[in-house]
Amino acid sequence: MKVKLISESAFTIKEHGVHTAFLQIKKLLEDQGVEVIVNSFDRADITHIHTIGPYSLAQLLKDEKTVVSAHVIPESFQDSLVLANYWKGGAESYLRYFYNKADMVLAVAPKVKDVLKKLRVESKIEVFPNPIDITSFKRDEKAREKIRDKHNFNQKDFIVISVGQIQTRKGVLDFLQTARRLPRIKFVWIGGKPFGKLTKIDKELEEKLKIPLQNALFLGSRAVEEMPNYYNMADVFFMPSYQENAPMAILEAGATSLPLVLRDLEEYKMLYGEGYLSREGFTDIISKLKDDISFREKYSNEAHELAEKFSFKFLGPKLLNIYKKVINL
Repeated sequence: MKVKLISESAFTIKEHGVHTAFLQIKKLLEDQGVEVIVNSFDRADITHIHTIGPYSLAQLLKDEKTVVSAHVIPESFQDSLVLANYWKGGAESYLRYFYNKADMVLAVAPKVKDVLKKLRVESKIEVFPNPIDITSFKRDEKAREKIRDKHNFNQKDFIVISVGQIQTRKGVLDFLQTARRLPRIKFVWIGGKPFGKLTKIDKELEEKLKIPLQNALFLGSRAVEEMPNYYNMADVFFMPSYQENAPMAILEAGATSLPLVLRDLEEYKMLYGEGYLSREGFTDIISKLKDDISFREKYSNEAHELAEKFSFKFLGPKLLNIYKKVINL
């Protein structure tokens, strides 16, 4: 089988989860022995598209057998990009048109499938979550020591890591508030503003970001290849985001055996079921993870078990079966 992967992130902005998911799919297919071509106009047995821009649309309209991963839904724009409410209707119409041109749409989470149906997407829809390479993201004590030295952390420091774009939707205010309440714990945020001035940040967050906190460090964006080191630097993963579809960071952190502290979102219940902590009292739960070793070990193990359910081993055969189904339509 020859698969063509399409992602405009390969030649545009890379600091977001869609690009990471595209890279993980590419590696998954190569591990399965599949011939993969990327962003090519050559023929293939099937074309798998990850982005929704003009280049992707051209490939979608040209190729015969097409699969589109629905990473983006209308809600993805709200509280992420400025003035999103003013062009929400246009975005919905475009997404409906785009997804309806595919032979198969892969909803990256169960809730995404529900949204696609409400959007009146009539293409065949299957839930296929983003996969994770658990051989790349894993616990590594040497990497932990090295990355802590690089950023001048004490080896005994208790570190909480958050990963995501700096925008209102990601819960950066909650990150800062929690850091203020827990001065004995170090908080690190990985991620920047890849969409520049289009990124939606409310005035309160803008002002709070101007006030440095001794125990909160913003390290900006990091390449995908560096991220295993940064997860290893930490003791807990914290994602206070208010809206997500199927974030790669949760699986990456879980594969690295970090206890997962997440907001109590319906999306997570539908996609993961269990394996994470979602109580709203972020301060209390992070404090307990620091002070109670057995509690931390329990959720470290559960996080790793969660990530294993999304590993190449389990999702690789499923993706190939989906491709075969589309080819035979």
